[in-house]
Amino acid sequence: MAPAMHWTDWFKASFGSSEAGRALIVDVLRRRYVREKQQVMRYRQHAERIHYPQFRDALLGIAAEEEEHAKAIGAKIIALGGTLPEVIPIHVPREQNSWFYLRTDLEEERHCAGELHDDLPALGGEFAEIADLLARIERDGRRHRAKLRDMIARSDPQSAGPP
Repeated sequence: MAPAMHWTDWFKASFGSSEAGRALIVDVLRRRYVREKQQVMRYRQHAERIHYPQFRDALLGIAAEEEEHAKAIGAKIIALGGTLPEVIPIHVPREQNSWFYLRTDLEEERHCAGELHDDLPALGGEFAEIADLLARIERDGRRHRAKLRDMIARSDPQSAGPP
């Protein structure tokens, strides 16, 4: 039986990277982790307040996917010897109606996509496995943005507020 591999040896074997490279990727992953967890909170809070049950279900579905993203990122952080960052709870303000919640969600998804786009080049070729994870998250984000745009198109900005 082969002796257990220490995480630093596993990291070097997997990514062929220096300690500085590991610190960079852990920092990127910690920021992504916080963003994903905060998006989960935002979607769940909006789902509680949104008028349309089909939109509520869609937002809860997106929240579940964002939670899976956070779990996958958290596992990578731990595997690289990092610690999970503290996630400060967010509280979203009450809006006039469902349309405003959906518009806010779309704006947040766009903002996260921009951050993710900025993070991917920092990974370079050394972190292919992690780059693949972040690319999958970006594909999911594009799908989420399309779903949100569809819901916005089907909701009325002049409608009554949440029940």
